[in-house]
This record gives sequence, structure tokens and C-alpha cells, in this order.
Amino acid sequence: MHEITEKKAVELLKKYSNSEESFNAVLNHSKAVQKAALSIAKDVKKNHKINLNIIRVGSLLHDIGRFNCNKETSVRHGIIGSEILRKENLPEYAEIAERHVGVGITIKDIKQQKLDLPLKNLVPETKEQKIITYADNLVFGKRIGNINEVIKRYRKELGEDYVERIKKSHNEIEKLRGKNNFL
Repeated sequence: MHEITEKKAVELLKKYSNSEESFNAVLNHSKAVQKAALSIAKDVKKNHKINLNIIRVGSLLHDIGRFNCNKETSVRHGIIGSEILRKENLPEYAEIAERHVGVGITIKDIKQQKLDLPLKNLVPETKEQKIITYADNLVFGKRIGNINEVIKRYRKELGEDYVERIKKSHNEIEKLRGKNNFL
């Protein structure tokens, strides 16, 4: 495992950013995701073994690929981030970047939507990946929202299939947290 510090993660974001404005936007968003993810992780840690440093740093690095994307190519930001982090010899964090988009992207999604992505499952697998992905969905820019806002956004932008996926993700996180706030 190649654990790094938060300071090094921020330096990597700065290294790959293309402007001060984009750096600040990604950093502010990532810090909000980190705050939400660590809050969730605090509960999960009571009943499960998780790596808080992976969550702390991975949440900062999850959107490192955004600097090389525009609105039309944004679905690729996870893959681009993964490539950057592999180049930096950070495979654990590369997997987070690659799998965090939406609620994860399946091979079926890639084929049906003709997405410009490698034909492989890009779905979070580890507890850490799932926590960061869920936290990322809760963050609107740099504001931490709630699950009802996420459902409303997914319903409007992606449809009922994705609403069901976000509900499943929510229920899985709530179960890990030892809560009963199921949808």
C-alpha cells in the first residue's frame, strides 16, 4: 500500500490543475467530500475495520481527473484521475478515482449509453471506496446535502434506475454505520 499525506494529496491536485480557479473548486469540493466521508467513517469504524487514511486522502484525490475534462467529457474524469494516480504510483487511490463516478458505472451502462469508457465494471468495491462514492454524491459543489436532495438530482438527471442504485448505496452505508435510516 502506498499511503500518502493530505499535504502530498493537495500538492498532487495543484500539480495537475490547469488554473488557480479550477484547483480551488476541486479542492473545496474534495474537502467537503472528505468531511462527509470521515463523518460516515467514524460510525463505520465502530463495527468494521476500515482505513481512515485511505478515506482521508482518497476523498481529496477522487476528482484529480476533473482538470482535464469539460462538460462533454466529464464522465471520463474518473478514468483520467485513475491514469494520473497510477502514474504517480498510487494504485489504491487510482481505484477510488476510477470507481467513484455516480454510484459506479457498470459494463451494461457503458454499452447501453455508449460511454467513452473502458469496457469494465467501474463500481466501488471496498468499504473505503463505497464511503467516498456515497459522500461525493452528498456534496453539491462544496455544500454537504442530504439523501433526499441526491435522490431528487438523480431522478431529474439520470432516471429511476439510478434512484434505485443511490437508495441501495444509502442503505448499504447506513447498515455499515449501524443505523436504521433505510429507504
